[in-house]
Amino acid sequence: MRQRLEIKRSNSMSNSRLLSTIRNYLPGAWIAPKNNELITLYRLRYRMALEEQKYDAALIFLNKILELDPLNAEAKLCKGEIYHRRAGERSHPHSRARGDGRDHGAAVVATEYF
Repeated sequence: MRQRLEIKRSNSMSNSRLLSTIRNYLPGAWIAPKNNELITLYRLRYRMALEEQKYDAALIFLNKILELDPLNAEAKLCKGEIYHRRAGERSHPHSRARGDGRDHGAAVVATEYF
């Protein structure tokens, strides 16, 4: 027969003590980032995804920028260029979409404006 372990549940007092300790030792963990800091982060992640040719991920980060700043012209332009590139790859049978690593006259490359 298996031996049962007795589990002691923590009470709310020890939970609050844990949270106060975390707040004391990790004060930055409780600060919400500002919109401009998030936009900078999303721009960096967009560039990384673009370098790796992960266009879906790049579009996600551009969309996040536009959620924070709907009038961001650079994000809108980059998003349009990615759509243009992907549409060109699908419509040209000799494009990079073949997956052989060579450039076969693919459409416009998304340019970094940030």
